[in-house]
Amino acid sequence: MRLILFILFYFLEIAYCIAQDFVVMRTKILDRNSNEPLPYANIGISNSSRGTVSSESGEFEFHIPENLKDDSLKVSYLGYKSFKKRISDLKETQIIYLEESPTLLSEITVSDDGARKLVEEALKSIPKIYPTTPYLMEGFHRSWEKVDYTDSISYPGTLIEAAVTIYDPGYAQKRVSSKTKEAIYLDQVRRSEIREGWDYGRTNMLRTQLDRNSVRYNREPSFIFLKNFLDFPNSLVYEWEGSTRIDNETVSIVKIEVPNTRKIPATYRVYISDADHAILRFDLSGSKKEIDYSVGEWQTESLQSTYIFKRYQMKVYLSYTKIRYTLKKLDIKNKKILQTEDYFRELLINNLITDDVDALRKSLAQKKSKEFSFALQAKGYHEDFWKNYNVLQENPLDKEIVEYFDKKHAGSNPFKAAGKRKIKR
Repeated sequence: MRLILFILFYFLEIAYCIAQDFVVMRTKILDRNSNEPLPYANIGISNSSRGTVSSESGEFEFHIPENLKDDSLKVSYLGYKSFKKRISDLKETQIIYLEESPTLLSEITVSDDGARKLVEEALKSIPKIYPTTPYLMEGFHRSWEKVDYTDSISYPGTLIEAAVTIYDPGYAQKRVSSKTKEAIYLDQVRRSEIREGWDYGRTNMLRTQLDRNSVRYNREPSFIFLKNFLDFPNSLVYEWEGSTRIDNETVSIVKIEVPNTRKIPATYRVYISDADHAILRFDLSGSKKEIDYSVGEWQTESLQSTYIFKRYQMKVYLSYTKIRYTLKKLDIKNKKILQTEDYFRELLINNLITDDVDALRKSLAQKKSKEFSFALQAKGYHEDFWKNYNVLQENPLDKEIVEYFDKKHAGSNPFKAAGKRKIKR
């Protein structure tokens, strides 16, 4: 009987996804003066937890439920005036222009010690600003890795896309354990072809991405060799870079240099609200082009990560995150590069659920993700699900990756055949 109810629930879920009516917005966000695209702009709906972000080219496709068409579309971007307009008054392909909103604070200076104190105040504010009670996040995850061998052809990589629901027990936990970490529930997953002999048994890419949320885990390193900017005391160098505006509030920008044994120049930029010290975004970047054979067999050539948050019901929630990094394997004895590995991870939170969380979590029990690669959890391919899945349409596609796979498969769908393949672990 339980199996029958689960199967019925599963097909009803897919049917609902297909049947739901949407208002489709295909839009580009540009700077009004320069016409330059604005990447990772926050897009949301008034009085709703639904949202998305723009792609690196400023584009987004937003499937808005029909019952929300009388609400307003909100667009915000760092350093710009926010845009707000009723959805029913917008054209489906209307370009949205944002105007710069510089904040002139020439008479105000913040010392390096003051910049550090801003971050310390942000740490103290986490229990008051971020949710400390359980909630659910519905979203879309993509991961991809590519390997180039110096003496042979390159491995094109495996592209994995997953519709997920994430249970979060709440921020500001005193101890990090399996009970205080997020739980991942896999709604659907699909992948391109996998490489024979490649180790897909490694930790779930989405899990490690969640673990690198420095606000959620303020004592966890963003990368193995980098100190978290919220882990005090530390020897990091804090510098105030001025103020800007986002979603009609003023935020301070703090630049943080991170000394490390790998000798890679790494820098955080943290955007802290002047009103309540909420961290609304943080970025991490680092790059080291010269090869240093003294640091070991593996060298990090570059890394970039972005975590963006949004306000909902007086609290601040994760909205979007993207991580990309490049590693090189070295032959230390002969001083040459053996292989180069590129990794990409992306997570877009499309919807937040704060009511009836425990009951809804129980209904997700059959979808609990294993703590290893999604490539080993591939389900049967459901074309209607992916064709109509809202988050897939809204996701800010990484152009380089998508164009690569489109060219490689010449318009064919690399997921359909791969989804049918059985993988033994």
